[in-house]
Amino acid sequence: MNLTIYLQEISRKRPIFGFAGVGLISTVLDVLFLKLGLAIHAPLWLATAIGFLVGLMNGYILNSAFVFQKARTGASSIKYALISIGGLGITEVIVQLLTIWHPVLGALQAKLVAVVVVFFWNYILSRLWAFR
Repeated sequence: MNLTIYLQEISRKRPIFGFAGVGLISTVLDVLFLKLGLAIHAPLWLATAIGFLVGLMNGYILNSAFVFQKARTGASSIKYALISIGGLGITEVIVQLLTIWHPVLGALQAKLVAVVVVFFWNYILSRLWAFR
């Protein structure tokens, strides 16, 4: 089954699972860009932000098309961006604090903790506000 058809089907039955599927794709892109940034010796905060923003753009496009099945509008993109900026702030705080407080944790492990927290932040606010 084609990925887009699968996302549409699962999102129609259980939107949170479609959102999770889009989130997984976005997270893979996010982590790849985080690793790329670290590989070229970008500061941790910058590599984290770039990865997050790549994931954000992917998430907005796929969530609007497949999960919430709403046309992309200026209003929804601004709302989604604001939600995501909040998510980016949460991500930055979690990554920075975990790497400082628990030096055993690397940036990627800290990022995965942030992904779980920010997933719920993004889903709830996207469903109730951005794509209402």
